[in-house]
Amino acid sequence: MQKAPKPKKPKKNELQFTVRSVKTEDIKNVYKLLVANRPYVGLNSRYTYFLLAKDFSDTCIVVEHEDRIVAFSSGYVPRSRPDTFFSWEAVVDDAYRGYGLQRRMLLHQIKTLRVAYFEGTVNPSNQFSENNFCELAKLLNAKCEKTMLFSEEDFENDGHEAELLCRIGPISPNELAKHSASFIEA
Repeated sequence: MQKAPKPKKPKKNELQFTVRSVKTEDIKNVYKLLVANRPYVGLNSRYTYFLLAKDFSDTCIVVEHEDRIVAFSSGYVPRSRPDTFFSWEAVVDDAYRGYGLQRRMLLHQIKTLRVAYFEGTVNPSNQFSENNFCELAKLLNAKCEKTMLFSEEDFENDGHEAELLCRIGPISPNELAKHSASFIEA
């Protein structure tokens, strides 16, 4: 018996995505998305995500396709570095990978927050995210500096990998304007 051919993925310009701030009522679906993408993303308590939605909705977003949450990106602007967006976590539903949603979410957050620097951490085993950060820096014609933020010893060797900080910037508003995140805003 022959297997049915896999359906073709729609082309990038055929799908429309909506971006908006995360709300507390989204957390049930956001959490399901995070659980489904383990081990690629760290999983914090639901309480953490409720607090992000409650207190950081201006910096945390969801992306929807046909009223379904298909991506989530969290982060904040540290009080000590008001010119910097720190990206904590970004996740994209497996069925929607390949549409550049992670990059588009980060561009949207950087543009919306009008920051000059982007920061994010990666584990040494997460070459995909590290490459994405380097690509983002190239796209924005900005430097990407990498430094050790927390070592495995800082985590008392409990199995948590080291966290490498990637800092991109300065980001020129003119350079940023060249790159559209191409979302419909809710």
